[in-house]
Amino acid sequence: MEKTKISSLQFFSMLLLFQLGTALVVNVGILAGRDAWLAILIGMGMGSLLFAVYAYLNGLFPDMQPTAYLRVLLGKYLGTVIGIAYVVFFLNKASRDLMDGGLLVIASTLKETPLLIVNLMMILTVAYVLHKGVEVLARTAFIFLVVVILIGIFIVLLVLFSDILNLNRLRPVLGNGMGALLLSVYRQNYQFPFAEVICFVTVMPSLGHRKGGMKAGHLAILISGLILSGAIAATISVLGVDITERSVFPLLTMIGKASIADFIQRTDILVVMILIIGVFFKISVFYYASVMGMSDIFKIPYRKLLYPMAIVILLLSVTLAGSFTEHLAKGGKVLYMIDPVFFVAIPVFLLLVGFVHSYRSKARGQGRN
Repeated sequence: MEKTKISSLQFFSMLLLFQLGTALVVNVGILAGRDAWLAILIGMGMGSLLFAVYAYLNGLFPDMQPTAYLRVLLGKYLGTVIGIAYVVFFLNKASRDLMDGGLLVIASTLKETPLLIVNLMMILTVAYVLHKGVEVLARTAFIFLVVVILIGIFIVLLVLFSDILNLNRLRPVLGNGMGALLLSVYRQNYQFPFAEVICFVTVMPSLGHRKGGMKAGHLAILISGLILSGAIAATISVLGVDITERSVFPLLTMIGKASIADFIQRTDILVVMILIIGVFFKISVFYYASVMGMSDIFKIPYRKLLYPMAIVILLLSVTLAGSFTEHLAKGGKVLYMIDPVFFVAIPVFLLLVGFVHSYRSKARGQGRN
């Protein structure tokens, strides 16, 4: 694939939209009850630390895909096996997010449309953009970020002037103790959506200015954390903890209650627009990461893999679960039983190996001198 360059602002736009993606759809942090907003902030801090690990690994091999430097650090065979495992992992994530997006569209607008048809339209759109290259995806992200910001400002003003917020529903802070808060952080909040940015290690080699891109990445994590924390706090303030826990799409339910003088109402379609944009970019980056990994491992041209892997993602999205409840249940278990291996264990191990590799490389360089 041709060499492309992405600006720091475009990288920031992709990261921000990616993290807002499905995180705005579901009950992020609700395991902590009314302290969900606080659990998200703690998860944001941990996610920023993990991003620093991912950025360090990219710094050791700035022009390499992660599947390539896995073979350098761990050897040809072990590195290839772990690389294939990451490809499968990213494929699974893309298919789950595709299902999230399809179910959202069906629940909010196209109620009689089969899930397969909705998902097919979404994955073909993503495949077309990726066929043009990741640089086109990055430019698109910047344009859509402007749209999301404008819609977001309108929604915030609508909720504030609707007089539906009751901040007393957020009290008492830590009413359930630290146990519930830490459990929520462990099971969900540091991973979803913050640690999921590990897939951006496949985008980092395309950065035009690496240091600026890393700063943009940390800033995107900070802003997304503040937005998600504010969104769940507002949702609980309007609906209460019990309704928020039971609601399939709590943010949509909350916005549906907002109106000004019975003139401006039913603005939940604007939230659907934001969610579809976010889900689109989340599917895109996971999809791109899996294709780039497969291309590097098996030396197959990037574009020849795009549409066959789109079919795999599509089929997985409609067969992973029989219902939305089962989909969420399986996702919750995977989040704290399997995901930490890919988000934390392997990257931290690679960090240690990378330290040794860097030290030996410097020692050999000094020896030659």
